[in-house]
Amino acid sequence: MNKNTKKLLALSFMAIFIVSTVSVAFLGGGRVANQVNTTTERTITGTPADNYKDKDRPTFCETGPAKSNKYITEFKIPTACTQPLAIMVDSSGSVWFTESNTGNLGKFDPSSKSFQEFTNPQWQSGEKSMMWGLGTAQDGNIWITDSQHSLVWKFNPSDKSYQRFIFPKSNSSDGSFPQMLLIDGKNAYINDFTGRQIGVFSTDHIGPDMGMTSIPSPGNDNFTSSMVTDASGKIWYTIWIYQQGGNLVSYDQKTGNFTQYPLPQDIQAPNGITIDSSGKLWIMDTASSYFFDFDPVSKKFTKHTTSPPPASAYGNASGLIKTPISRPYWDHFDDEGRLWFNEQVANSLGVYDPSAQSLVEYVIPSKNPNWSDCGTLPDCGVAQLLDFTVDHNKVWFTEWVENNIGVLDPSVALPINVTTSDAAITIHHGQNATVLFNINPQEQLSTPVSIITANTAGPQTISVTPQQTRVTVDTPQTVKVRIAADNFAMPGTYQVLIGARYQDITVSKYISVTLE
Repeated sequence: MNKNTKKLLALSFMAIFIVSTVSVAFLGGGRVANQVNTTTERTITGTPADNYKDKDRPTFCETGPAKSNKYITEFKIPTACTQPLAIMVDSSGSVWFTESNTGNLGKFDPSSKSFQEFTNPQWQSGEKSMMWGLGTAQDGNIWITDSQHSLVWKFNPSDKSYQRFIFPKSNSSDGSFPQMLLIDGKNAYINDFTGRQIGVFSTDHIGPDMGMTSIPSPGNDNFTSSMVTDASGKIWYTIWIYQQGGNLVSYDQKTGNFTQYPLPQDIQAPNGITIDSSGKLWIMDTASSYFFDFDPVSKKFTKHTTSPPPASAYGNASGLIKTPISRPYWDHFDDEGRLWFNEQVANSLGVYDPSAQSLVEYVIPSKNPNWSDCGTLPDCGVAQLLDFTVDHNKVWFTEWVENNIGVLDPSVALPINVTTSDAAITIHHGQNATVLFNINPQEQLSTPVSIITANTAGPQTISVTPQQTRVTVDTPQTVKVRIAADNFAMPGTYQVLIGARYQDITVSKYISVTLE
C-alpha cells in the first residue's frame, strides 16, 4: 500500500470515529517562539509540536494545564504534543502509554508522579501514527500496534530497546491497519481494522518476523473490530460496514469454524467488545449513544443507552446540533462486575452496574474547544479520551489532544443517590404511567440538579417527561416522571433512563418498560 493510500485510510478512520459529528475548527494562535518559518507558518520549538503548523497546535497539542476535581486527577506529559493514545497498567502498578505523535512509549509512576519517555530510535522525524494497541506479555516485553506503518513493535523494558515487525496484509486486502491488541496467555491477537482479518501470534516467538497466523474475516464487510476471547478460547469480534450493519462473529480456534450473528439494525459502528463473567458479550456503538449486550445462550441482543451528553462537551453555539450523542467507544469490566466505557464526544467515563441497573458518568476536567461547536462558550469541548484501562480500583485514561493522562477514583463518594419507585412497568400503546424518581443528597449541594432522560425506543415510540427539569436538592426530593407510549408504538421491552446531573457528575437509574 502506498503512502497516500495509507493517509487516506487514516483520514477516513478519523473522519468516522473522531470528528464525524463535531465541528473541528483549526483556529489561529499558538505559542510565540524565537524562530519562525514564515513559509510553512511553523514555529520551530524542537518538540513534537513541530509536526503541526502554529494555527493547528491548539487543536492537536493542548489548550491548557492539567486539571483535576475530587474524582479525577490529570497529569501533564513533560514533552509537548505527544498525543497519548493506548494505555495500560503493568503488574507493578506502573502506567504505560503510547505517544502517537512521537512513536515513543511513555511510563508514569503513580507513587512519585514522575514520567519517563523512551525514545524509539527507529522512528522517523515528523511521522505520526494512531498507536491503538498496547499490552504486556508474560515475559515482561511490551507490544504496540502501529496502524500508519503496518507495524507491530516490541519494547524490552530491561534494555529499553525497540524491535519492529511487519504486520502482514491479508489476501483480501491491499493493505493492513493493525489496531487493538489482546494478549491472552502467550497468544496475542490483533484486529486488522481495514484488512479483514484477525492476526494471531505467540509473544515468545523468536525470529525476524512475527510468525503470525491470519484468521480471515468472513464476508466482505469493510471493517474488523476489536476482539475478546471467552472461557473456551473462542474469539469474538464484529465485522461491519459503517451505518450499514454487520455481524457478531465467533471463531472456534480448535475447529476453525465461524458462527455469525446479525447485528441489530441500529448498531452503526460497533467498536469496543468485552465479555462478562457469565459469558455475555458487551458491544459499544460509536455512532450513537447506545451499547448492547448479547447472550450466546438465548442469541438475544439487549439495547442500553447512556445519558445525553452535557452541553459543556458539544457546546452547540451554532444551534445546529439537534440530537447530541455520546459515542461510547471501548469497554472493560472492573473487579466488581461493573462495565466501564469511554464516551468520546461526551468527554466522559461511564460505569454501568448491571445488577443495580444504574449508570454513573464522570465528565473529564480538561476540554479542548476546537473539537466541538463551542464558539465563544467557556469551559467547552472534548479532550479526546480515546482509550482507558481499569486497574482494580482505579481507571486510567489518555487525553489525545490535551497531552495528559488521568486517573479516576470511583471510591470517592458521589454527591447524590437516586432511586425509582419501579424497576419495571408495563403499559399499552396510547397509554401512560407515572414513576417516582427520588434524589437524596449525600453532601451540601451548591447548585440545583438537572433531571435528564433517555430511552432506547426513540421519541416516536416512548416519551419521557419529568414534572421538573431543575430541582434544588437541599433535602431528599421526589420528581414525578410521566412515561407515555405512542398510539402506534410497536410492542416490545425497552429501557428508560432517568438521571440527575450535578455539575460534572450524572447519576441515573434504568426502568424496563414493556409495551403491549
